[in-house]
Amino acid sequence: MATYITGEVDPGELRWLARLRQNELPEGVHGNVGNTIGCTAFEGSDTFKCSNGETRCKMYTSDRFIDDQVHGVSGTNAAVWMIMPGNAYETSSGGPFMRDINSQTGSDQELYWYMNSGHVRTESWRFGLMGPYAMTFTKGETPSADLDTSFFGSLSIEGYVPEDERGSISGAASGVPNDFEAVLHWYNDKAQYWAKANGGKFKSPLMKTGSYTMKLYKGEYEVANDTVSVTAGKDTAKDIASVEPTPSVVWRIGDFDGQPFELKNGKNIERMHPSDSRMSSWGGTFTVGQSSPSDFPMALFSKTGGNVEVNFDLAQSQVQDLTLRVGTTLSFKGGRPSVAIGSWTGKDPGAPKLIDSRGVTRGAYRGYGEVYTWSVPSSALTTGQNTLTLGVYGSGDQDFLSANYIVDAIELQGPAS
Repeated sequence: MATYITGEVDPGELRWLARLRQNELPEGVHGNVGNTIGCTAFEGSDTFKCSNGETRCKMYTSDRFIDDQVHGVSGTNAAVWMIMPGNAYETSSGGPFMRDINSQTGSDQELYWYMNSGHVRTESWRFGLMGPYAMTFTKGETPSADLDTSFFGSLSIEGYVPEDERGSISGAASGVPNDFEAVLHWYNDKAQYWAKANGGKFKSPLMKTGSYTMKLYKGEYEVANDTVSVTAGKDTAKDIASVEPTPSVVWRIGDFDGQPFELKNGKNIERMHPSDSRMSSWGGTFTVGQSSPSDFPMALFSKTGGNVEVNFDLAQSQVQDLTLRVGTTLSFKGGRPSVAIGSWTGKDPGAPKLIDSRGVTRGAYRGYGEVYTWSVPSSALTTGQNTLTLGVYGSGDQDFLSANYIVDAIELQGPAS
């Protein structure tokens, strides 16, 4: 199958949706995270709480586009799958780390492939041919994502570009530490593509011709960008290297990788609401040298959970003008960090670019990825213990729908000792 569009649809969701018999196919994508049976809507009409305190939402069934070529729903004797082979996502929007609804379990079992939507939208829609994609039926086994759709080339389908009218990019990606995935991303206003580097080498999928922005990510954190052109029938050589600075740091909490998973509640946030009974408390205290990244909350909210205090010691030689850097991955309702050390309070950096969509409460963690820095004067610091208080500028609505942001990492730059 394929879908061709010439403009945005109304309402703003372009999707394939199959309504299937729930009693025959009760298992949704990622198990019961999207199963709302017996639960009560408490945030909008799409986020539910169950009697045991667990939460459910169809958004919790999503996976990153770069990882999501096959997903399905299943029962004892059958399974139904969506397959997005090859360049199925090339005319969608959002890039390799975009996630969207895959299933919802209620009176029907709903199986989706979202091509475009307004869910945590970070770029404009692309128009043209979406796909090819397929829905397939098995006795339970997962089908291969390697689906031959080349026959489309003989069908005079508008917008379809055959392989011999495409080109590719290959080269070396350097500077990303071995502990992190190196991801390549190419895009313009008509198409998007991605690839993971293997051993420092990469090759793109076959791409439509034209000029592209080319980015390199450390995990999901941008560390380089360039431009490149694709020519039909040609593999173009193009290397890219990380330009991420490596300053000396007094301390760092978490990793600047565009993901909050190593922080407190980070391992759960894709699949449950912040109020879920399985979540740990929010806010709290972190002591450098004693606490672990999993003790630092992955999100802060202006009207619930409280601030987080970071206690740290400085040697006399470290009491000098330092730089505080806070990386975020997603903001809601204008939420951004407030920072204070001793008598010093950092300037409000101003509200980031608005994404008009619920984020952390529906399992999303990726937006524009703002990084904030402040110069901390030596007069705010003392030899021995110091305390950083990290909070939220912004208001918003109540509780977890108040202004908030998701933390990527935080560091105090200066002499290590």
